Amino acid sequence: MNMFMPIMRLFNRGGLSNDDTGYQVGAIEKISTSAGVSVTDERALKVSAVWACVQLIANSVASLPLNVYRKTKDGQETLKSRHFLTDLLQYRPNQYMKSRDFRMAMTVQMALWANAYAEIVRSNDRPVALMPLRPGRMVPFITADGELTYHYSVDNGVKVYAKDSILHMKGFGTDGIVGAERNNFARETYGLSVSADTYAAKQFANGGRPGGVLTIDQFLKPKQRDEIRDLYSGMSEGAANSNRLWVLEGGMKYEALDFSADQMQMIATRTHQLSEVARFFGVPDVMIGAGSNTSSAWPASFEQQMLYFLNFTIQAYLDEWECAIHDSMLPRGSDIFVDHDVSNFIKMDSTAKANYLAKLVQNGLASRNEARGVLKLPRYEGGDELTVQTNLVDLSDLGAIGDVSQTDQSTGELPAQVQQ
Repeated sequence: MNMFMPIMRLFNRGGLSNDDTGYQVGAIEKISTSAGVSVTDERALKVSAVWACVQLIANSVASLPLNVYRKTKDGQETLKSRHFLTDLLQYRPNQYMKSRDFRMAMTVQMALWANAYAEIVRSNDRPVALMPLRPGRMVPFITADGELTYHYSVDNGVKVYAKDSILHMKGFGTDGIVGAERNNFARETYGLSVSADTYAAKQFANGGRPGGVLTIDQFLKPKQRDEIRDLYSGMSEGAANSNRLWVLEGGMKYEALDFSADQMQMIATRTHQLSEVARFFGVPDVMIGAGSNTSSAWPASFEQQMLYFLNFTIQAYLDEWECAIHDSMLPRGSDIFVDHDVSNFIKMDSTAKANYLAKLVQNGLASRNEARGVLKLPRYEGGDELTVQTNLVDLSDLGAIGDVSQTDQSTGELPAQVQQ
């Protein structure tokens, strides 16, 4: 990767308090952490909690249908004819990707960096392709004239894009121009997780035992030190040597360093870090297998759990998808818009679904064929009419209904006393 762009990001003040002009960055580029390890964006994905959060968010968003609608005087209608948005968002955004591949990649960018970029390839002002770009190489730039452009680092320099050539989806931020890059703000948390994982791995490599100290009551020559170090280094070189019998000579003593994982609270630390990472992504920790005291407040039913996750985690991504598409790919005042169908996200059991559909049909909110469509059953003739139950009627109509109820079922006529 060309190092020109990261250097510019570092020395153009950075942070979230951007100047009115110049480079607009979400955070100062810094990969070192106080834990003593460097955590790059790629290394962050090796943290299990980060991987779980990103995968959960990206899969959830990409699994929801993104439909294209046209506003009408009666409400809205789904576009059945081919439209450039349906071609790009539902079929193939470019020659390399399926629609799911594109939406997955862009959502992963949003989850990790809080910024996702794609080049809008146009033909006579008509978008014909969407090509994802790497957020680590992109920096929004405001010119002295107040024009927003995008500077993208390439092998031979910087490529400048106009605003209408970029689909930019941004997350939480303070200036509205660029999202606050989650990876940079969470890097210290990542660093602690990496350090805990590394320590645990080394402990297992050492047979689960801490290191130790060899004590000798005399001064050694350099050659003797090297010989003793080579001879007894197996005490801490792996599980295969953990039960090996050693013979110590010349008054030599071995003392184990008693710093066990329990004493250092490494298990508790690693468990706590799962919740810390999940908090940065806004994902309930129980959804990535991280139990905590907060799990007692998690809804009991699966349906309520999914509704909670949809409202407080996924909805922000869906809203940004829809707003960014409308802003970058449709003319101002267009009657076309996109909307996600979240109905299948909340899976109901058969009883709940039957009750839900029955109420829609009985109250005239959906036809029987529409309900059958939800169940993926074939349509039937006469099932498109909206119907309602007549249990609730005006008091003044009760007499007429009572008279009708006395109709002779065999002849269809009312009793004589009622006719009179």
